[in-house]
Amino acid sequence: MATTAAIVSIGDELLAGDVENTNASWLASRLTEFGIDVREIRVVPDEAPPIEATVSELSQTHTIVITTGGLGSTPDDITIEAVADALGLPLEPNSEVREHVEAAVTEIRDDHPDFQHDIETASRYPASAEIIPNDVGIAPGCICGNVYVLPGIPAEMKAVFEQVENGLEGSITSRTLYTETPESHLNTVLSGVSERFDVRIGCYPTGELKRIRLVGEEESAVEDAVAWLVRHPNIRRDV
Repeated sequence: MATTAAIVSIGDELLAGDVENTNASWLASRLTEFGIDVREIRVVPDEAPPIEATVSELSQTHTIVITTGGLGSTPDDITIEAVADALGLPLEPNSEVREHVEAAVTEIRDDHPDFQHDIETASRYPASAEIIPNDVGIAPGCICGNVYVLPGIPAEMKAVFEQVENGLEGSITSRTLYTETPESHLNTVLSGVSERFDVRIGCYPTGELKRIRLVGEEESAVEDAVAWLVRHPNIRRDV
């Protein structure tokens, strides 16, 4: 069975269009590289009920769920509590988190003495959570069951994800081909792939070129589909 993933991006600023959701695109690309089949990306506001409902649902339907955003001690940073409630876990003081938060806050106050941060609140994490260090920010990430909770600031999100990415592995194989042929002229070829091979196929415009993407659970099926496609005129492996 394929390893599937869902990405949950949390933040009113994403829904308002004030901030581009680069985290979801970056994570989807990385997960795909690890052979994980990303099946859903959702964006929810900084409100506990939709976060809880979304995490509760997706954690039961996918192998892993990754959330980004809403970590910290400001009023809109409610992800930790919402995830805990979604999974039925109590919040409790975490000494590892507190040590990290105190060190980060102390470093910031060296340059900004008036910096305020609620260390007590920021140090409460779900019981039994595995803490993921955040070497470039204040709030660590954590793993609760199959839910990975990451910061929303892109540099922090990437730094925290890279702490755990080596433990992520799936069985999905994907390949990308390229063509200059107009998309409407590819219908017969693309349908032929679907009929002959157990793969998913999509065609996406990229400037003057079209990207043909093949995804499947069996590497041999994907490679056979690629070999069949590149026999057709103007379809190639490289740009």
